[in-house]
This record gives sequence, structure tokens and C-alpha cells, in this order.
Amino acid sequence: MTERKHQWSKKLKMVLIAAAIVLAAFVVMYVVPFALLWYSVVSAKVEVYNDISHYSEYMTFDESTAKWTKWGMDETIWPEKITDEMKVADFKMVYYNPWDAQYLGYLVIDYPVQEYDVEVKRLKEYSSTDYIGYYSVTEEETYDLLAINADEYQGFVYALTDGKGRIIYAEQIFCNYLMDIDYEKYIPKEYLLNGFDATQDNPYKKEKLKK
Repeated sequence: MTERKHQWSKKLKMVLIAAAIVLAAFVVMYVVPFALLWYSVVSAKVEVYNDISHYSEYMTFDESTAKWTKWGMDETIWPEKITDEMKVADFKMVYYNPWDAQYLGYLVIDYPVQEYDVEVKRLKEYSSTDYIGYYSVTEEETYDLLAINADEYQGFVYALTDGKGRIIYAEQIFCNYLMDIDYEKYIPKEYLLNGFDATQDNPYKKEKLKK
């Protein structure tokens, strides 16, 4: 009887050890990654930058100074640098990374006549891409669209003008067919392309994910 109890106790220990191993594997494979993901989401903060003196850090022109890669989107529509002579009316760069990095920005410059003409010429010579239909965007009507780099997945980089010396450079760069940033809270709606919709349940995302 004692021998049987000993064997039963030994088997029970083996079962308990095996169960502990399975439980530990489950925790490592599923619980820990989920906890880390949950923590990254709740701890991520929307970062807002508006110090134009750090402009080169926010853009991707120079890898030695750039803080971000912005998913490889071409930002050369924006000015390569900000000079002391430029009249910057407004500037904001927004970064948010709960799990995938997202960027939102705009720069408003009022140019003197001669400088404005030169910049308009530069922008019109840019090889703009198709953009209509991406994220429900329609043909731009609020401002004159000077140049645009649009990607059906990553978003937009573009320049608008009021035709009176003011040029508005803007960008919305993201992934997964939506922006987790409440973008209308951080950028004047008139600076967004007409029809732009990258909200959680936007129709463009629904259509793309059907395929």
C-alpha cells in the first residue's frame, strides 16, 4: 500500500510539473505579449512639437539629425531648411506610437512675392502622384494644390497655397489604414485634403480589408 501511494504521489508530482510547464509556456507566449501590448497602448502619449528651431530633427532630409523615418515617405515637398528670413506663421509636428508610429504635421509660411514665385515653381516641378480616392480624398478645392506625394497605404505629404503668398505644407503619415491620432484636434480642418477620412471605421479601410 505504501509503495502504491509513493508511485501515485510521484505520478501526481509529474502531472503537476507538466501542468506548470504548460502554464508557464502559455503565459510567456500569450499573456506577456498581450500585457506588453496593452502597456504600450495605455502608456503611449501624443507628442506635440512646435519649436521651429528643431525643424531638421522632425524631418527626414538628413539621417544624422532626423528623429524619425516616417515609413519612408518622401518629404522633399517641404522646405529643406528654415531660414531666418522666412516668415513662419504656424508650425506643428505630432507623433504618436501606441504600436505603429504615426505622424501629423503642418507648416505655414508667408512668402514675399519673389520668393513665393520661386517656391511655387519648385513645387509645381515636383513629380506629384495620384491621390484622389485614397482615404476618401476628392479633388482639392479649398486651396490650390501645388504638389503631393500620396501613398494608398501610408498617407500624404503635400503643399497648398491661397494664391496670395501663403504656402501650407502638410502631412499625415500612418499605417493600417487608420490614424489613432484624433487628427482634427491637432490640425485645422482646412489644411486637410478635401474628404480625408482616416478614422477608425473609415470606408476606405473597410474596402481595402475586403480584398
